[in-house]
Amino acid sequence: MHITYNESEKTIEIKDGLKSYVFLIKFLMFLNLGNSVLNLYDLSTVNFGFAKLIWIFLGAISIIVLYKFFYKKTTSEKIQNDKIKGIKQRIFLGRKKYFLELSNGKTRDLIEVKTDVDFSKLKKILSKAGVQV
Repeated sequence: MHITYNESEKTIEIKDGLKSYVFLIKFLMFLNLGNSVLNLYDLSTVNFGFAKLIWIFLGAISIIVLYKFFYKKTTSEKIQNDKIKGIKQRIFLGRKKYFLELSNGKTRDLIEVKTDVDFSKLKKILSKAGVQV
């Protein structure tokens, strides 16, 4: 777990490589959206079939994922203490996932916090920083 508190700047620093992972997902979703637009471009001359329906579905999923990553999530590696509302937990398919909830409505996933021991270390760091846990 590479989460530290910088007392001089009053920031939480997270080094987990999430920025490159999210960039790759955004790139692939733009590519997928462009591909679906190109395949659906000439709907008037070609019969509407099952393949067109699949491309509409894939394009809609790409738009939803891009919206989520641009407006609901952040990949900031330095987060000011006063911007953090708290830490939240979500259980998905039996696995606990933790994320920071920010005051602007976005969330920052904590992909390296996987065990209860890591979570207790994170709580100590956040309480040291003055964030309500």
